[in-house]
Amino acid sequence: MHLSTHNLPVYFISGLGADRHAFDRIKLSEQFCINHIDWLEPQKNESIEHYAKRMAERMDTSRPFALVGLSFGGIMCIEISKLFPAEKVILISSIATHNQLPWYLRLAGNLRLHKLGFVYLLKNADFMMNYVFGVHTPKMKAYLKEIIDKTSSNYLSWSLDTILKWKNSIKPTNAIQINGEKDLLFQLKYCLPDYAINKGSHFMILTHANEISQIIEKELS
Repeated sequence: MHLSTHNLPVYFISGLGADRHAFDRIKLSEQFCINHIDWLEPQKNESIEHYAKRMAERMDTSRPFALVGLSFGGIMCIEISKLFPAEKVILISSIATHNQLPWYLRLAGNLRLHKLGFVYLLKNADFMMNYVFGVHTPKMKAYLKEIIDKTSSNYLSWSLDTILKWKNSIKPTNAIQINGEKDLLFQLKYCLPDYAINKGSHFMILTHANEISQIIEKELS
């Protein structure tokens, strides 16, 4: 698809609990108008469809636009595009369908194991989070801990439940998927992405930003 990219609005949605600074190292040319949509605090028992509609209220959907989502942000971009079709949806370290979740996460969702103190583990088991997210340096570990610490338990619980219960079964035709070869959360063998980043972990948005920026630029041009 060829887009008219002059001043094309591109809306970025970060990963679970992260803010817009997750994209600080992503650099696009001036032909794109970069916008960030920050996460909202979920309402009680809120559906992903209702949440996506609230997120989209801060977008200009009256003109063509593109969406870029990181991890859980990619899932949210797909849901927003169902309501307000985007020209393209770029998924980074994310999944396009429920079946791209590893089988054990789907099983955990079906058995509701994530309700049994998993939020407490997220908040307190630093070693586990460092391993799953593929962070090794003290700086990256501190960054991940800061993200988790400042994220409300309500949001963490809702987002985990939403990811594991997500029922999207077809990858949208306008979606481009970028995953890391060493991503332990959303694994390459399940995702079968359009682009595989060599040595990229779930945190490759920080470690492989130049390569990802080039892919985004290519796909939106």
